[in-house]
Amino acid sequence: MATVLKMLLAQQHLTSHADFLAAYDTCAARLDPPVPPGYGPAKTQYYQWLSGKMVGLPRDYHCRVLAEMFPGWTVENLFRTPDATPHGAGANDTGPVIDVELEAFLGTEMFTGGTTLVYPTLELPLRSVQAHRAADIPELCALEGQLRAFAADHRSDVLAALPEREVRGLLYVLPMLARRTGLSTDVRSDREVVANDDQPYISFGMTGNACTRRYLDTVDRPLFTLDDSAAGSEQLTLTDGSRFGPSGGHSIGIIARARPSPALHPSRYRIFCAGLGPRGTTGASWYLANSWGPLQRRAGDREFVAVIDVDDGDDGSAHLGYLMIESE
Repeated sequence: MATVLKMLLAQQHLTSHADFLAAYDTCAARLDPPVPPGYGPAKTQYYQWLSGKMVGLPRDYHCRVLAEMFPGWTVENLFRTPDATPHGAGANDTGPVIDVELEAFLGTEMFTGGTTLVYPTLELPLRSVQAHRAADIPELCALEGQLRAFAADHRSDVLAALPEREVRGLLYVLPMLARRTGLSTDVRSDREVVANDDQPYISFGMTGNACTRRYLDTVDRPLFTLDDSAAGSEQLTLTDGSRFGPSGGHSIGIIARARPSPALHPSRYRIFCAGLGPRGTTGASWYLANSWGPLQRRAGDREFVAVIDVDDGDDGSAHLGYLMIESE
């Protein structure tokens, strides 16, 4: 029977002996002291590792490399069969079970350094008491006094509003991350993240989110663009020329995974979860929380845009309508 090791390697698309040796040597070089290249298992030994017929454990230096390749997993559990491994037993006592497939989906930088979820904020200037009195609407003066308690950054002239759809979308994804991995998560406003732009993140919302606007405005060839010239309604255009828009009681959502600077940060992804229509963003967020795994298995480590079709009455109706995967 196959081992947990074989299952984890399949999730990372390391299905051949040659691919495994390349990953083995990379991890071996990070050890202190490092294991020199060429010390990986021979082909016969490699397939014995995957077979579930191992007696005992490999040599000590193999165990050190495997521990580096699969942080959070004990070497003993790597060589067990999945049905013989108790739920949650893959992790060391000092940490949570690590989902290597989710790490591949989010990118190593986001997975190890923490996942930032970004919501958009709207600044609403508050009218002065004098303006309300001039308009002969005295009851609004009392309301304004209550609203000032929630003003952004303690400023008395600005109210920060949170868009309901984007926040609801974020709340679909947040518990999924905590439930599956226990990795560090942080929730920040788009204003905070744009001010410190040197980080990976998952952003919710289309042009109402400053992170999405910056991506569309600064990238030479963004994975998607917006066009409102078609009969006054917004359309989504992908780099392969495909066009999508909401119609007939259906919204359109997108999940776009982009590498902002592959030369400088090869393991950094930014994920944009957005949409057009009343359920576009929330439907895309629901799909991301529930179906990121199939997207990862199809896209591998490449950039992609998933176009999500969702009925205007139900976020849970979201399904994949189109998937564009960028070539290397």
